[in-house]
Amino acid sequence: MRLEEMQLHTSPFLERYSNGDSDVVRFFDYKAPQDKREWTKRQQELKRYSFPRQELTQYLSFYNEKIGSSPKTSDHIQKLNSPETLAVVGGQQAGLLTGPLLVIYKCISTIQLAKQAQKELNVPVVPIFWIAGEDHDMDEINHVMVPMNNTAKKISLKAASSVKSSASLWNWNKEDVKPWLKEVFRAFGETAFTSDLFAETERILEKSDSIVTFFAKLLSKWFREEGLILLDSGDPEFKKLQSRALQDMIIKNSEIDAAFISQTNELNKSGYRDPIEVQKNNAHLFYTQDNERILLYRSENGFTSKENDFSITETELLEEAVQFPERFSNNVVTRPLMQEFMLPVLSFIAGPGEISYWAVLGKVFHQFNRKMPILTPRLSFTLVTDHIQKLMKSKELTVKQVIEKGTDDFKREWFSQNRPIETNESIETVKAEITAAYGKLLKLAEEIDKKLLPVADHNLKRIHSEIDYIEHKMEQRVRKKVKEPLAEFDEIMLQLKPTGIFQERIWNIYQFYNELGPDLVKQLIQYPYEFNGKHKILFL
Repeated sequence: MRLEEMQLHTSPFLERYSNGDSDVVRFFDYKAPQDKREWTKRQQELKRYSFPRQELTQYLSFYNEKIGSSPKTSDHIQKLNSPETLAVVGGQQAGLLTGPLLVIYKCISTIQLAKQAQKELNVPVVPIFWIAGEDHDMDEINHVMVPMNNTAKKISLKAASSVKSSASLWNWNKEDVKPWLKEVFRAFGETAFTSDLFAETERILEKSDSIVTFFAKLLSKWFREEGLILLDSGDPEFKKLQSRALQDMIIKNSEIDAAFISQTNELNKSGYRDPIEVQKNNAHLFYTQDNERILLYRSENGFTSKENDFSITETELLEEAVQFPERFSNNVVTRPLMQEFMLPVLSFIAGPGEISYWAVLGKVFHQFNRKMPILTPRLSFTLVTDHIQKLMKSKELTVKQVIEKGTDDFKREWFSQNRPIETNESIETVKAEITAAYGKLLKLAEEIDKKLLPVADHNLKRIHSEIDYIEHKMEQRVRKKVKEPLAEFDEIMLQLKPTGIFQERIWNIYQFYNELGPDLVKQLIQYPYEFNGKHKILFL
């Protein structure tokens, strides 16, 4: 495996954050995520806070044992009992077959940063992956993208119900999932690894009662030897630890919203758009009734739904938080806050979009006399298989060129230099000769009757049109002779930047397992990457 790096220029906000630009880092409590002195500051800051460590380790032990944890994971969980133990946290929604590649990269980032911080601070630092099981947007997670017919095709698993319950509570019929799984693997194509990989994945599916459990079991399989701790934010058992934090969020709800709006306005004044939609009186909490999540809004009498078909007083909502915390869930504003209350977060691994929305949360944290954790941009990758390397070599292309410019211009240039027969010059010569000869006819027509000129001119255009037609047909035959080399440009683009989007946001890791084998993740995680803000290109 060989590594190259390049600087991407896709997110100006993220780039300025990574560079320490003052107009961006002022929105964060820790200004330099790559400066290890910030780790020491955060370590000291966390000593001021208390966490439900005993209850947390009990829950995490139970949950991770259920999904297939390793002895190393169990050891990491038990270390959380110690007041000196810190955590590096990453997170994502639960996608099918672990979702897009970026989920795997978040796990790798979380594990690697935890190792680096532990070595630097000389205290236990454990990696935790926060599965956003509370989320209910099934359209975002119920599919896998596969390469098919020179494009990225979505193969979706339809929801069994239209009720907007959280992903953790979306029970599925495994017999309905199996045909979907077979379709996905057929799309990947048959290799020496397909049969064993499919059989093992189907066995894990058999033991999974929901999309979140399936997701967690797969991540546990690939990262168990690294001791990655998994946590389902939508698990009712985990929510039972959140009662006190929920009560605080209800009591200080207007202050949370005001702080969020105030910092969003400051971000706007600096020329940045709202990373999170601002809605009047948004309580930033969901309440579940009849298995459907209701986003709450503050009202004169307490809280209500957007449609006003549900209402509850503050006193009643506080009582619900005491007795039934599992009925609540957080939105994008309060989820980071809940994470802060539950875990001793040294650093949060964030993607470009997450860095942007955390920028409006500083004042929300300050309402509870807390600082935001260090925000570390996740590692970003493009995987290049041996087959694609060979194709690029034959076209004298680099990955950097494909990522920055695509392949269309190179494809046209290659065709102009490699077309087997040049037709354009001959066609233009013929057109010129016909036009010159036709001039005699035009002159004769004018002498006979000037009214014939438009007819003669129209006739010349028809002749040119017929020439264009035969030129088009000849061009088709020429292109057919170079069809395969031209298609290779499309294949390179499809693999490295499908539909013009970065590979890590489209393709699934199982596509690469199927081609390269199950040791892929082990190879990826053992490489000593730098958190330097640069995009990693891995030649496999």
